[in-house]
Amino acid sequence: MPPSLSETPRGSTLGLTLATAMVLLSTGCQSLEAPSAIAPADAQSSNAQLWQSDLSQADWQTNWEPREDKSWGRDNIEILPDGQTFDHILRVHYPTGSASPSVSRNTDTPLGGAQFYSDLFLPGEDRLRLTYHVRFAEDFNFVKGGKLPGLFGGIGASDGNRVDGTDGFSTRLMWRQNGQGEVYAHLPTSQNYGTSLGLGTWQFLPGTWYRIDQEVRLNHPKRADGYLRLWVNGDLVVNQAGVGFRTTRSLKIDGIFFSTFFGGGDSSWATPQATYVDFADFAISSVAK
Repeated sequence: MPPSLSETPRGSTLGLTLATAMVLLSTGCQSLEAPSAIAPADAQSSNAQLWQSDLSQADWQTNWEPREDKSWGRDNIEILPDGQTFDHILRVHYPTGSASPSVSRNTDTPLGGAQFYSDLFLPGEDRLRLTYHVRFAEDFNFVKGGKLPGLFGGIGASDGNRVDGTDGFSTRLMWRQNGQGEVYAHLPTSQNYGTSLGLGTWQFLPGTWYRIDQEVRLNHPKRADGYLRLWVNGDLVVNQAGVGFRTTRSLKIDGIFFSTFFGGGDSSWATPQATYVDFADFAISSVAK
């Protein structure tokens, strides 16, 4: 069973349908009717590829245009030849007892995982699709959960950093207990924690490659008419309409928020053993209007 809301503190929770109206922040709070899900699209549709990284270059990070701000954990990243499914993979290590950076600071435990915002030498867009592949180690213990990459705009956003519709947002993924998956979005309507989308609509298993396709279309500034879709191995698992990402047109989708670690803000989320997660074949594509 996925963890309960009382067990894992988050902001508002949204599934494949909305039980309550979304609120878009502008000059005040506006209550909107719950929208129906948008029509599904094909995860393999022929959108134009704008950027791609197969991790084959020795200076692979240069292609990502990473920001220095809020960047950490580079020592936990390793590029390895694969020789099977992909030419090269990006392996992120999580030492025994590691969790989020705050846990590392407060408990003097190792820093596990890695994080950086990447602008990818691309202009900001109102709609984009992120594609990548992920595989958990054969003996991976999911514990209570952890973060996975997603899209972002502006300054981005993570737990403890509120956004107001003008400065940033993010749409990372999470694995949860027993490998349950979700989108963990930081939106103007989120409180101190992210907003859960699609919790438990798919499940990760150790030792298996998964293709992730995340598509975001930003809303018009005065309407909560944005959407987020997620496909896992070609299956549409999140199809969320009525999302308010911004209150100004100047806020765009800027790139990839590469973020992965166990947690959670306390040591109960920490990995009991040294482990790793593999990533491969990142791409950004346009989305037709």
